[in-house]
Amino acid sequence: MKKVFLLSLGLLLGATGFAQQTVKKCDAMKQSVLTSVKSAADVMTPAMNFAPTTSVAKAVVTKSPSSKDFTWEEGATMTTRYDNQSNAAIGNRIAAWGDGTVAYTATWASDDAFNTRGTGYNYADADFQFGNEPTERVESLRSGWPSICAYGNGELLASHADGINIWYRATKGTGAWTQLSNIPTYTWPRIATTENGTVFVICADQDTQNTLLNYVRLYKSTDGGNTWTEDPFFTALDAEYNHLIGADDYVVATNGNTIAVMFCSMTYDVFYVISEDGGATWEKKVIAAWPYGVFDWTQTAITKETDSIYWCDNSGSIAVGNDGTVHCAWGLGRWAPAPESGAGYYTFWPYTVGIVYWNSNYDNGKGGNNILPFGEADFDAEHPEWLLNGTNGVSSMMNYDRLLRMAWGDYETTGEIVLDPNFTIFGWQSEVTPGTPANHENFSVDANATYNSIGLATTPAVAVDDDNNVAIMYSFLSDARMTGAYYYRSAWINDRIDGEWREPNTETSLSMEFEHSYDEVYPTFGLANAANDYYYFGYSADDVPGLVLDAEDQTQCTDNAIYAIKVATPNNDAVEEQIEAVYNIYPNPATDHITLVSAVDTDATIIFTNLAGQTVKTLNKSLTVGNNTVNIDLENGVYFCTVNANGFNKTVKVVVK
Repeated sequence: MKKVFLLSLGLLLGATGFAQQTVKKCDAMKQSVLTSVKSAADVMTPAMNFAPTTSVAKAVVTKSPSSKDFTWEEGATMTTRYDNQSNAAIGNRIAAWGDGTVAYTATWASDDAFNTRGTGYNYADADFQFGNEPTERVESLRSGWPSICAYGNGELLASHADGINIWYRATKGTGAWTQLSNIPTYTWPRIATTENGTVFVICADQDTQNTLLNYVRLYKSTDGGNTWTEDPFFTALDAEYNHLIGADDYVVATNGNTIAVMFCSMTYDVFYVISEDGGATWEKKVIAAWPYGVFDWTQTAITKETDSIYWCDNSGSIAVGNDGTVHCAWGLGRWAPAPESGAGYYTFWPYTVGIVYWNSNYDNGKGGNNILPFGEADFDAEHPEWLLNGTNGVSSMMNYDRLLRMAWGDYETTGEIVLDPNFTIFGWQSEVTPGTPANHENFSVDANATYNSIGLATTPAVAVDDDNNVAIMYSFLSDARMTGAYYYRSAWINDRIDGEWREPNTETSLSMEFEHSYDEVYPTFGLANAANDYYYFGYSADDVPGLVLDAEDQTQCTDNAIYAIKVATPNNDAVEEQIEAVYNIYPNPATDHITLVSAVDTDATIIFTNLAGQTVKTLNKSLTVGNNTVNIDLENGVYFCTVNANGFNKTVKVVVK
């Protein structure tokens, strides 16, 4: 079912969000990046080395619940000094069982030299109560990049150290781990099982002589992970893509005897391969065909036909529904090769934004379900401005404007947004003023820390429940929270219920609770299939934007918390009717008033405290559904505003000017 909304220009990210900047070693560039309604200026970053690394480093802790219309629980699973949880996409860090129990893993270390690096593991009971945080790794040797799956009442774990080691224990959550086998040479594993008992590990290797050459492989085991055979389909796939598929470019999901592996990178097709017979046969499905032929990072001089290309930002995820529908999501990025800096270097536009969702039921109007190459969609001819970027517009195939036209219909002409249930783009909502795009007016390129995925909205984790409802968690730059020159990233969730997506700019931020005021959320990850009527997600957070191991934005290790998020699915009978009343407080900074946005009619007590913890004002207010203005009459300064309403407390930091 397609959902219709009246168009408001406030739904679109406009020009004010992108002041033209001059970036060190690069000239500023101006392009229409986000909307045809208003022109937007954007900038390139300095060239970055594309070659993936094997390193990683960090974490923190806390918990909280509630939101406007989500019911969720949160727990801290572990604290790690190792903060780089992936080189690109991230997946298969969570395992769940039918009795409501769940396990979370992450690359963990307790020391800043990472000598203790290995799998951090924590297990929650059916009430989502986790055990003590780990104080040592699972493995007996220094390891990294864990991937976990349920195996009967037990669990299988893959991590890399001198190849990929497979670990097993017969009873989930307790007992000693036993190493079953080793897959030599390869690294960066994802492990999964199908209903017939076959175990799969997809992995990659990097050429020791040329780090721009990579080799992807898939191994299968029919004896519980003791012995392995290489699948020739993936060996051929690797050759087809000229050894471009590298570290963490892949995510895997299973449902019954169906297994699907998605590949998401900047330099080749957005595609997946799928087997519906437990890995016996495979078929490749291209979602978006890379328009420039086979790319070759090893060339010292890259001939580029365009100034830039809109494409996958290196992050993505996949899920398979009970009906066989394949659901994929990826971050949107814009980049260009930088041959003048050498092979493997590129520049990118850091304020290109969007989470793209596609499923296999999408109808492109031409008898297929792929994203049509530029020029093949009927509406392409209506937008000659898209021809301006590159040769005949081919690099605009995933231009933000074009994707918006696919997702919303002809909204510019009709004034109505018709949301396609099978294809959409989102991910730019403000935390300061929900219902509108984030205001990044004052951002410079230095306000956004650099990560392995280059989109402003990135690392989507897509999940599907038994009724084909969809939820997606992702990381997006906040416009409400910052530290020094940097803005923090927040965890967000969007969802599709009964075939209908939320109205644009109504996604939910999980990072506006007081205890998350200093959280930098990156990356986000999830379990592809809901379990026991709950979606399970997770994210890493610390108080410093950037990654130590990139050594560009962060120079010292900090504690990184790995959070677990449990979200009730729409048909979860356990969801309480009581909901949080106040789900937003704005503006921030404020002057003489604030606005409380309430989901219900209720009475509220509003308490302001200063930084010393002293109560400076208490107000009572009868709230009605929607916006409620509260006069505050406070001196200029920083305060904590706590609203008690309908059995919930919400605290935010408010600056009064």
